[in-house]
Amino acid sequence: MTREVYAPKGHYSGRHKVYCTVYRDWNRLCQNRPGPMRRCYIELADNSFPPLQTNRHHQLKGKLKGFWEYEVDGGARVRYKRGPDDRVVVLVVYAGPAPSDTH
Repeated sequence: MTREVYAPKGHYSGRHKVYCTVYRDWNRLCQNRPGPMRRCYIELADNSFPPLQTNRHHQLKGKLKGFWEYEVDGGARVRYKRGPDDRVVVLVVYAGPAPSDTH
């Protein structure tokens, strides 16, 4: 099930809405890392698909082409892509420890 998610530590209205298919994992990261996850949410809502990769935004390649990954902190990542119909909507499909398939 896909749900809209929000920034921890108070509401934030960005340019884009952020939806998530891994709601429990998103909430777990928000509880365990509220500051970094707030920064993550703001980046996803305002600058989710930067023209160039940043220190935190990584455009994935190979079998993961079309996905982006945001480095929440040294041990946590959020993987996302554009929503259906290529609308500028962020769809989070992974939230948790750094996955081994991007190392």
